[in-house]
Amino acid sequence: MKGTAALVLAAGVIASLVAPSISSARGGGPAERNLGERAFQKCYACHTLDESNVALQGPALNDIVGRAVAAEPDFSYSPAILSYAQRQPRWTREALDAFLADPQGVVPDNDMGFFGISDEAERTALINYLATR
Repeated sequence: MKGTAALVLAAGVIASLVAPSISSARGGGPAERNLGERAFQKCYACHTLDESNVALQGPALNDIVGRAVAAEPDFSYSPAILSYAQRQPRWTREALDAFLADPQGVVPDNDMGFFGISDEAERTALINYLATR
């Protein structure tokens, strides 16, 4: 399992290095969809887009845009995320953008071992990709 997780992480890092730059914040064209799908490769070691798959470390991300924070009924959220849900009740595009840019800065002590996505275009593409799932 560790080898698989390392390969997934490596694939995500490589994809982020070769990802094309996009200029549209809300584009949604084929290049951005491709970038968003590739950016999701950084997530799929721990998250799924299928709510029936509860065997992963993180909650399902389908329908995440606009969904209540910490709302997956079969997932045990950390106290940090539950506290964040009191301050930020919904995963808006803006909330997702801030969280994806700096997960530990937005939700200190969260259990997610992810350092964030610094590239704004990549975050936007990922959020747009997740919005279609």
